[in-house]
Parts: sequence; structure tokens; C-alpha cells
Amino acid sequence: MRILLVDPPMQSIMLARADWFPMGLAYLAGSALRENHEVIVYNGEHDPKLDYVNLTTYSSNYYRYLDALSDPGHAAWKRIATLMADFRPDLLGITSFTVKIPSAKRIAALGKDYNPRMPVVLGGQHATIMTEEVLSDPNIDFVVRGEGEQTFIELLRQMEGEKDWTKIDGLSYKDHGRVVHNKPRALLTELDSFAMPARQCLFEVDKYESQALGKLFASRGCPYQCTYCGTQNVWTYKLRHHSAERVMEEIRKVKKEFGTTYFTFFDDVFGIDRRKALELTRKMAEAKLNISWDCLTRANLVSAELLSAMKAAGCTKIDMGVESGSEKVLKDTKKGVTKDQIRVGAALVKKHKILLYMFFMTGLPTETEEDAKQTREFLKELKPDWAGISIFTPIPGTELYKELRAKGHIPDQPDYARFSHQSPHSNFAFSMLNREAFPALAKETIEYIQAYNGSYRNLFRRGLSRGYHRNPRLLLSDIRKVATWKGFLQASHQGSHSRFYTKPMLERE
Repeated sequence: MRILLVDPPMQSIMLARADWFPMGLAYLAGSALRENHEVIVYNGEHDPKLDYVNLTTYSSNYYRYLDALSDPGHAAWKRIATLMADFRPDLLGITSFTVKIPSAKRIAALGKDYNPRMPVVLGGQHATIMTEEVLSDPNIDFVVRGEGEQTFIELLRQMEGEKDWTKIDGLSYKDHGRVVHNKPRALLTELDSFAMPARQCLFEVDKYESQALGKLFASRGCPYQCTYCGTQNVWTYKLRHHSAERVMEEIRKVKKEFGTTYFTFFDDVFGIDRRKALELTRKMAEAKLNISWDCLTRANLVSAELLSAMKAAGCTKIDMGVESGSEKVLKDTKKGVTKDQIRVGAALVKKHKILLYMFFMTGLPTETEEDAKQTREFLKELKPDWAGISIFTPIPGTELYKELRAKGHIPDQPDYARFSHQSPHSNFAFSMLNREAFPALAKETIEYIQAYNGSYRNLFRRGLSRGYHRNPRLLLSDIRKVATWKGFLQASHQGSHSRFYTKPMLERE
């Protein structure tokens, strides 16, 4: 079979460059290749003609995504239609986060326009939780719920065989207008049994920068209970690991095939199992892989022993979720970490001379203006080398989504196009005295962090973490990134009609 797997466009429509590839689809492609299928993975966010934009420009360009969804002639849809006509797929598979569901549905419609009999399959976090809503779309035939590799392969086998969908755990489908949900699929314990992500199946893979292909997983799952996080929708709270040997095999393979020297572990949290993390990093150091890498972890997990092992293995940057400078908000969100623990963790990372990138969030339902002020003060106290900011948006399946839905703050049919952590539409700041002023506060906070990151000290420190001595081409790429980010170069295709929305994301409260 010829299989087309698609990650729908959103960020690219907003004229913002994205340096990643859809790893979930790459894993599916690897599994399909094992079964001798022909696969193309189309990353709708990949457009090498675009430049990097800063947080302010990103939010200002959000309207472009909304406009494209109502424009069937938009170039983003034409590109996918052209690819279908050229590749002639027998099956269309789509993955999607909540905010990109409208984009996914438009692509499903394109698939049926191309061939009304072609099966269209949707997977990912949103489809796993909102299965009935997804299958109400007439252009979507199947939903792969949860971890998808084995379910997808069994679906392909049935399509080429007796077409008995009842035998496939983790599958939902339509039967004469009725939605059928098969029993959930048990998680596979041995992650090494999965095929390696097939980066070679990426459409126009030769146009990716080498470091963009250096994303990988050492583990799946997270046992923490943060009320805003949706990772449990697919991988649950159970933690599973690839072996150290399997991780190093993938690193060597990607380095050999694509020249990649900078890698990013996309684990929900790196180092939850300290023994496993120490084993991996020590074996990486012993193997002398000659790479640099980064990861996301928590302040309460770092230690001198682990950080020393990580640095020896090539770790040059650590991302750390802080979210809030308010102890009350940290407790409300079940973050499982205190400000003192964050202070200690940040100091340890800095002591080991590893670049520290910290994530913050604003607009949580119990956050007040004073809490938002404390977050800003905490940022100034911690002095990370880089900071990120997101606007709270409820993800289906999370505890906060369920609470807001029960209180009537999310309507029966919300506009999912506005469900982005970077969307200026999101406004759930119910505890603020002047909630209507929140969009302006969010804009001010984004600009504050933008200015913080723009200091030449922070830009220089971030540059040091990238390992330019191993890959000089990466230096040239980053120089251009900084130039467009700082406004020295005009970002490609940037028009003069940017708008920062102040309208609340959801009108019904």
C-alpha cells in the first residue's frame, strides 16, 4: 500500500519556521516500512523558506491560521492536494493536537476529494480523548486511540485481508452510522521492539537542517499529575524506557545518515528514573559519540551526580518547567514542586555550567494579578539563560479541562482553532479582578520575556550550548535565526497586517 501520513499545518501558515519533524508519524512510518508499505510523511509545518520569528510576531500572526481555515484556496491546502495527486495514496493518516483539529479535518476532506473510497485515519492526543467528536466528521473513517504503532499495523493488515475491524484493540470506527470503540490496547512494555523512526520517509527530507532531525525519545510516559498536561492521554502515567543501546544506535544512525551532531530528547521528563538516566548518560560518555544534546527535566530531579553524568555525555542545555512564581498556583496545578526546589535545581544546573531554559505559564484559572506579578519577579530572581512563556489553554482529557467543562466555561462545540498555548485568544483568567484586561496582560508578559531573551548575554550563552565546533553550518543557521529574531533581517513573507487579538477565546462563561 501507498500510505500518506500528515502532520497538519498551522505554524507554517502563521509564517513561523518550525524546526522539528512529527516523531509519532515517523514511528508509524518505520512500522509500515517493516510491512513493506511505501510511506511518505508530510510535515505541514516544514517550510525551509520561512524564517524564525519571536514570540510577539508569532502571536500577532495568529489570525493567518484562522483566515486559512476558511479559505479552501489557500496555498497550504493546495500543496497537500498536489502531493496526493502525485503520490496517489491508498490510505491517508493524520495526527493532530487539539489546536490543529480544524486543519486536520480540512486535510481529511482533501483526501475524500481525491478518492472518496480512500480510508482516512486520525490519531493523536485529541482523537484519543474526543473520539466521538472526531468520528462525527463524515471524512474520517477510523481513529487510532492511544499509542498507535501496533494498532496501525493491525489496521493495515486487516485492510489487505478480511477487513474485520473488531479484532483490532485501540481502534474506533463507524459501522453503518454507529461509532464502535474496541477495547483499549495494552501498552507495549518493550519499547525497543518498535521500529526506529523512519526519518527517511519525510517529504523533502533533504531540505531539513541536520539538527532538526536530531529529535529522539529515551522514554515514554510521565507519572506526575500536573493538571494542565495532556501527555497521559496517549502514554498514560506509566513510565517505559528504550534501552541505552537502542538510544545510542539511533544517535549513530542519524549522525551517519544526516550529519546530525545536536540532538534533543523529547521525553516528557528526562531523568525520572535516576538509575536509567545514569546508565544511559554514562554509556553515552563511554561511547564518545561526539555530540551535543538537550532535554526537559524537573527541578526536583536534578542532582550533582546526574548533572555531571549528563554533561560528560554531551548535555549542553536543560529545559525546566517552572510555570509560576506563586506557591499557591504551583499547588493548585499539582505541579509537585516548590519554589525552593526550583531555586535549588536552577542553581545546580548553573553550577554545572549547563544552559538553563525555563518555561513559564500565565492565565491559569486560579491565577490572580498578584500571582502573575510573582511569576515575573521569580523569573528575575532565577535568571535563566532563556525563558519561554505560554498562555494557559485547556487540553481535552486533562483535569483542568474537565473542571472547566463541568463549570460551563467550555461550550459543547468549542472553536479548537483557538486552543493554542501561544494564542492570544485564550482567556481563562477567572481569578483576576479584571479578567477582560488579561489579553493585554498576556501581551505585556510575552513582550517582557521577549526583551529578557533578547539580551546579548542570553543570546551568547545559548549559542555556546549548540556545539558549533562540531557543525559549523549550525552556526550560520543560528546567526540568521538571531538576525531575523532581533529584526535585523526582515522575516520571509512577513506582511504589515499583523494583529494581536484581545477577544476571549471562548465566549460562553
